[in-house]
Amino acid sequence: MDKELKNFNYLNMTQILGVINDNLFKLLLVFFLIDQYGEKSSSAVLALAGAVFVFPFLLLSVPSGGLADKISKQKIVFWTKAAEVLTTIIGTLAFAFDSPFLLYSVLFLLAIQGAIFGPSKYSIVPELVSHDKLSKANGLLVSFTFLGIIIGTFLAGPLIQLTNKNYILASSVCIVLALMGFFFSLKIPHTMAAKSSKPIPYYFISDIFNTYRKALKIKGLLPSMLGSAFFLFIGGFAQLNIIPFTIDALKKSDIMGSYIFLLTAFGIGGGSLVAAKISGKKIKLKLSPWGGLGMVFCFIGLGVLPPSLLVSLSLLFLLGFFGGLYLVPLDSYIQASSPPKECGQNVAANNFTGFVGVLGASGLIYLFAEVLHITPATGFAIVGVLTALVTAALASRIGK
Repeated sequence: MDKELKNFNYLNMTQILGVINDNLFKLLLVFFLIDQYGEKSSSAVLALAGAVFVFPFLLLSVPSGGLADKISKQKIVFWTKAAEVLTTIIGTLAFAFDSPFLLYSVLFLLAIQGAIFGPSKYSIVPELVSHDKLSKANGLLVSFTFLGIIIGTFLAGPLIQLTNKNYILASSVCIVLALMGFFFSLKIPHTMAAKSSKPIPYYFISDIFNTYRKALKIKGLLPSMLGSAFFLFIGGFAQLNIIPFTIDALKKSDIMGSYIFLLTAFGIGGGSLVAAKISGKKIKLKLSPWGGLGMVFCFIGLGVLPPSLLVSLSLLFLLGFFGGLYLVPLDSYIQASSPPKECGQNVAANNFTGFVGVLGASGLIYLFAEVLHITPATGFAIVGVLTALVTAALASRIGK
C-alpha cells in the first residue's frame, strides 16, 4: 500500500471510531430518556441532545483551529483520543447512576474532545497526502465518517435489545471503541508544527470575520466554506428529524427511526465515493450545486408525498447520496486553496459556522414540534426550500 495512504488510513480509523462512539453514546442517551419520558418527548429529547453536543463546537472550534496551526496536529489527535477513553468510562458510570444530568454532561465532554479534534483531523490531511490525492483522501474521510455514523446508529438498537435495555453493559462498548481509537492514533506519523505566529483566538468572533475576509480574496474559497457549513445545518436537521418523522408519518418506533437513518448515512458515503471518483486528481467544484439540487427534490418529496415506507426510504437514501456529491468538492477545495499556515483557521471558522447551523437545526426541531406544532414531514419541506435558496446562491458564486 502507498505509504501516504497507509498513514492517512491510520487517521481515518482513528476518526471513524470516534464518530461511532459519539453516535452510539448519543443514541443510547436518547433511547434511555425516551424510555423514561415516553415517545411524545422524542423531539424535545433529540433537540436538547443536539444542542448540548454542539455547544462545545461553538466555543472551541476556532481556538482549536488556532492551536492546530501552532503545534503538531498529530499530538492533538493523540491527546484528544486519550481524553475520549476517560470520558467514555465516566459515561458508563452515568448510566449506572441513572442520572440524566450526568449523561448530558458526558455528552458535553465528548463534544469538547470532538471540537478540539476536528480542525486537526481535517487540516492534517494535506500533511499526510500529496495534492493530487486530496480528493481521494477527502472522499474516503467523508465516506468513513458516515460509515461511522451508520455503525454507531446501527449498534444502538441491537445493543439495547441484546442487553435487554441494560444501558450500563451497552455503554461499555463505548469504552472499547475509545481504546481502539487511541491505539490507531499512536500509528499516525509525527507531523511538524506549522508554528503560526498568530495568537490562539480565544475571543474569536472578530477572528472569524477576519478569516472570512481573507478567504474572500481567494477565488471560490468563501462560497465553499459557507456551503460546507450549510451542510452541517441540513445534516443536523435530517438526523434529528428522522426519528420523529418515523414515529409520526410512518407509524414506526423510535428504534426503527435510528435504523432508517442508516440509509441516509449509506447514501452520503456512496455519494462521497462517487464524487471522489468523478473528480479524480482534480477538484470539480461545480459538482456541488448538482448535489444541492438533488437534496432539494428529496427534502420536498419527503414533505409533500403521501407517507410510504418504500418511498421514504428511497428519498432518504438519495438525500444522503446527493449530500455526498455536494460536500466532497467543497471540503477538498477548502483544503487545497487555503494557505498552509491558515488551513486550520479556515477549517475552524468553517466548523464554527457549521455548528451554529447544527444548533439552529436543534432549535428548529424544537420550534416546529413544540411551538408551531408543525409535522416532521412539513419540516423536511421547509428545509428543502432553504436548501434551494442556498444552492442557487452557491451556484452563482462558484460559477464566477
